[in-house]
Amino acid sequence: MADALETKLSDDLGPAPSKRMKIEAAAEELVGGSNTGTEEAAQQRMTPAAAAVGDSSSASPAVPISTPPRLHAPPFPETGKPKDIRKWRNECKRICEIAAKDPRLELPTQREPKDPGTTDAVLTSREKVVVRGVARSIVNISSTTHDGSMGSQCTGIIMGQWESKEKQHTLIVTCSKIISSGGTLLDPLPKLSVGLPNKTILDGQFLFFDDHYDIALLEIDADLPLQRPSIGSGPEYGQEVFILARDSGLSLRARHGEILWLEESDFIDRSYQMFVSCEAPVAGNGGPVIDHDGNVTGMAFYSRPNAAVLSISTIMTCIEMWMKFSRIARPIHGLGVRTFEFLDVSLQEEISVDHGIDTGFIVHTVSDYSAAESLGILPGDVIVSFDDQHTLSLPQLEDYLLSLGWTFLNNSSSTVDLKSKRSITLPVQFCDA
Repeated sequence: MADALETKLSDDLGPAPSKRMKIEAAAEELVGGSNTGTEEAAQQRMTPAAAAVGDSSSASPAVPISTPPRLHAPPFPETGKPKDIRKWRNECKRICEIAAKDPRLELPTQREPKDPGTTDAVLTSREKVVVRGVARSIVNISSTTHDGSMGSQCTGIIMGQWESKEKQHTLIVTCSKIISSGGTLLDPLPKLSVGLPNKTILDGQFLFFDDHYDIALLEIDADLPLQRPSIGSGPEYGQEVFILARDSGLSLRARHGEILWLEESDFIDRSYQMFVSCEAPVAGNGGPVIDHDGNVTGMAFYSRPNAAVLSISTIMTCIEMWMKFSRIARPIHGLGVRTFEFLDVSLQEEISVDHGIDTGFIVHTVSDYSAAESLGILPGDVIVSFDDQHTLSLPQLEDYLLSLGWTFLNNSSSTVDLKSKRSITLPVQFCDA
């Protein structure tokens, strides 16, 4: 024990009549004691900069040390007396307590990672470069209710900046859960705080939300140069992706998985969602889903057992529609469908041999009293195509149907007809959010 702890307390504390006085003087300096002479000595302590190699006669001017001296344990008492050992132990304990409060321990070079899941998710040097690049474009969003209690925590994606007069505005897209509950906007609206990567916290202003797609748009006024990430075309089945988030401490979090070959049509009009083979990280609601090239392909949402994903192409269409029309029009077709592509291969063969059908959409559910039901469409039917669209994935089909909203908003029509290959015209009404 003595060998492990016996070190020189400091080389710069000046001469002292005894080891004990030397320890006490150093301790007073370390904890900011009132010893004026010690403080002055610390302020006057100088260190020479290294001279050029081979030239010992010249050196740079001395500069003050801005950091306090390192803590060292006092030497083990040579007397070996119990009384001296107890004092030595107490002094060691006191110095350890001071060392535990050293602010340098909070430096990222001194700390262990907060989230082991992020460490496991991002392994290679290239992956770290890609993830860090996108991380500059994600923020933490927290809500505080009118009574001061903390609400939801989400992640937001910066979607662009523009200037007006003397302000620079930044548009952010996130999960609608930050300002709504059960599809209804919270009243009164909570206070929104946006935490940037550089630890700056700004007030967020709510602009718009759409409960069907679970997205919300916010705005902040920031003089900082914030950038929009690279936007991809949408996730692909079997593709490896990262889910990123920024937690309440404004630290980056990440998870790694792949887009599952899975379709969920149990919720009518919600079959556009895709799923990842991992959970979203803490505060991951609204976080970006990115490919290995750093392109944002979607937005993540909490879902069990796998995180759900909304395609970035759908998000971009919603944002563009809102910016032009101040609303989003989406079709209400009353159908829950699956694609022929996801059927078991033996069932595909049977349908192909017996009916000559190799593509299309399988009707899984039909809404009561819907136009589809009135036309006699039943679960198990095959819709060969929607307006000659027959090889689309469900997220791509959602984008196509959402594009009909442009026709609806431009023409102010109440319905748009969807024509199937088998000569069924399905009038589609729109939810004009």
